Amino acid sequence: MKLISVDKLEPGMVVSENIYTIDDRLVLPKDTVLDSKGIERIKSHSLYNIFIEDDIKPVPKETVEKPKINFSYSQKVKNSEGFIRFKQHIEENAEKLEESFRMIANDTMPLDIDKLTEPVYHLFVEAGGTAGVFDMLHNLRDNSDAVYMHSLNVSLICNTLANWMRLPSEKVQLATAGGLLHDIGKVLIPQELLSSTKPLTPYQKKALDEHVIKGYDLVKDKDIDIHIKNCVLMHHEFRDGSGFPFHLKNDQIDEIASIVTVANVYDEMTSKRPSRSQICPFEVIAKFEDEGLDKYDPNTIMTFLSNIVNTFIANRVMLNNGKTGDIIFINPNHLARPVVKCGEEYIDLAVEKQLSIVAII
Repeated sequence: MKLISVDKLEPGMVVSENIYTIDDRLVLPKDTVLDSKGIERIKSHSLYNIFIEDDIKPVPKETVEKPKINFSYSQKVKNSEGFIRFKQHIEENAEKLEESFRMIANDTMPLDIDKLTEPVYHLFVEAGGTAGVFDMLHNLRDNSDAVYMHSLNVSLICNTLANWMRLPSEKVQLATAGGLLHDIGKVLIPQELLSSTKPLTPYQKKALDEHVIKGYDLVKDKDIDIHIKNCVLMHHEFRDGSGFPFHLKNDQIDEIASIVTVANVYDEMTSKRPSRSQICPFEVIAKFEDEGLDKYDPNTIMTFLSNIVNTFIANRVMLNNGKTGDIIFINPNHLARPVVKCGEEYIDLAVEKQLSIVAII
């Protein structure tokens, strides 16, 4: 192990200790093999020196840029063998999860938390842990599965968020399970409501919202942790009382359910749905910044926001004026408005208020 200046970092170097910002946010975990994006992420946080291992490892082929072709980071991820494999496996697991939920609802299969969540942990490792989960999820957004893929996504986000919050392992496991089961009640909702390509009527919306109570009825007598049951019941509750079904406020909401709520809203809004296209993550982040402390648990939402934005470093984006460029710096006081390098021009969206990010490309 040796200490090296960030200016001398090269692809293939291996991080020997977790790298944190000066305000204690995780940048990259221990044992990360650096590629160009990882190096750029480190430099974006104004770090000066990091510890690396003595040996250099080969950089995975999918992270090496092809010469003379200016692929965006998203394009490189989507074309990588790792992403193609992850996409196949998460789609297969979504089908299996649907079957499991239906069997649980019909009392033909026991609700075994360990067995249900096992594929989530395999997907988490396959994605590369907390540093890679969002690289995968951000590039799955053209999938319109509104229930079972969503359940897996939320479970992965809950696991990642709980780790970002540095919760003990038992709470990480509860958040992972709560995220996976939160929408189990939708197996009892008519398919035409779940797959409707038109905005729902008030009557249809009320019927869809009943998935919360239906789901709780499915799990309330099962031999599972009360926190998981509360995730099913409370994942649409907000601290200001504007949620449903009981309009709970503040500490009336289960702490693990608060994690699921943030993950659920983020994945729901940034994913494609039958009735609408996905919403740009930076629009969702801006919404979280505006109303986060009123509607969500403060520690949960602040931890999520301060970390999620870092997953977009080096990603290419389109602005509302049609220009495209790469994110090179996150403004800590305006998380939804980073600095974007468009060719030789640097655009600080915190200053250029008339501009905004409309898409990750």
